[in-house]
Amino acid sequence: MSSNSSSRPLLRPALTALALSVLAAAPAAQAQSSDADREYRDAVAKCQAQPQRSTRYVVVDAARMRSLPRADGGAVTSVPIGAEVLVQCLLGDWVRATSERPNPSVGWIRADLLGPRAPTAASLEQDYRRAAGAERRTVAERAIALSPFSRASHQLLIDALQADGDNAAARAAIERRERMTAPKVERLAGEPRLLFGVDHGYLTAIARIDGRGRYAEATTGDDTYPVWRGFHFYRHGAGDGLVQVIERGEEVGLGLEAKVRHPPATERDEKLAGLASNETLGTGAARVEAKLSADERRAVERELRAMLTGKRLDRAAIDKALRPYDEEQRAGLRVNAVVLAGGQRLLVATADAAVPPKRADQADTVLDAVLVLEATGKQYRNAGSIGDETGGDMIETHSFHDALDLDGDGEAELIFRLHQYEGSSYQIWTRQSGQWKPVYAGGYTGA
Repeated sequence: MSSNSSSRPLLRPALTALALSVLAAAPAAQAQSSDADREYRDAVAKCQAQPQRSTRYVVVDAARMRSLPRADGGAVTSVPIGAEVLVQCLLGDWVRATSERPNPSVGWIRADLLGPRAPTAASLEQDYRRAAGAERRTVAERAIALSPFSRASHQLLIDALQADGDNAAARAAIERRERMTAPKVERLAGEPRLLFGVDHGYLTAIARIDGRGRYAEATTGDDTYPVWRGFHFYRHGAGDGLVQVIERGEEVGLGLEAKVRHPPATERDEKLAGLASNETLGTGAARVEAKLSADERRAVERELRAMLTGKRLDRAAIDKALRPYDEEQRAGLRVNAVVLAGGQRLLVATADAAVPPKRADQADTVLDAVLVLEATGKQYRNAGSIGDETGGDMIETHSFHDALDLDGDGEAELIFRLHQYEGSSYQIWTRQSGQWKPVYAGGYTGA
């Protein structure tokens, strides 16, 4: 006690000084903010007084859009080469404009970074042939920015560097060409075996897998997602080439995710979903199918109806939960068939049922249902299920993601995605003593 009490008086002068410094700095910060606001309003007024509406295109690698018409104006976004820009007005060497790429934005762009026509691979090659020396390198970099996965674009830069005798830079350009146009899976030095989820074309770390098939939270950072890094890609229980990072990992609340492409695609596909890893995972242990027989669908609905009835839900809520899944409403029944290596067929179903509130101030509540049926002919056995109420800020509902042999033991695991109030994570199920049970949850991304 004596050490704690003696330290408190020493803290008070420091805290007081800190508070005074914050108060003293506040007027200065407010003044700077006021000056910037005034400069912004004046620039917009002057520009709008002489409207010059036109359509222009970015003709450099990327044009920085700024909040004010000066070089040190705050950055709004970076508009890529070839993007259409709608000019509103002109103020000196700057234009005020809007652009839809990479996202809807409005701000100031230097007029000399724009042209009347969008550059093409053919027009840039013509510019390259007319250019010489350092200018050739500049044009070649623009060609790569426009067509980053074209070997011809990279070859322009390689030729320019070799012509200048810059052999070291030419070797680096060749390496970049191979990473971008012929990607391979890359394993970082000392990195453990990592499992990633791919959803809507974004890569998120799920877990670290040790040699004994145990799972732990993956510790990853920006260095895990360098641009152009490749990862093994799996979906529907089988290998499907690789995914490649095309935009560095971005922090999303409490997690990191990176934008990826699935070659030969050159952009993120928002429908792309599956699993990925920095190391080869077991395949052949499962095959995922979306098509079910009428008997199988009836068996799933019968079992789920019994489960939800046992939770004392009314018939209307159960009927709604068993409707085919509605993407817009993000509710309804989803069923997949998983065929295991030995021929055993699993029916994996998820459904969400709205729970009627017990009082007026109760938060929205959902009954999250998961069902795994083992099918043998026309016989079906409940081999795993969950039926939990979830709601408010703690809402958590399942959707089946994939099935794959994660630990290399020849048997498949089931992987679910957990949808939460402001984020999502993943859950891994294994079969133990004939029953499927969750053994790990992690990889949270969100607020």
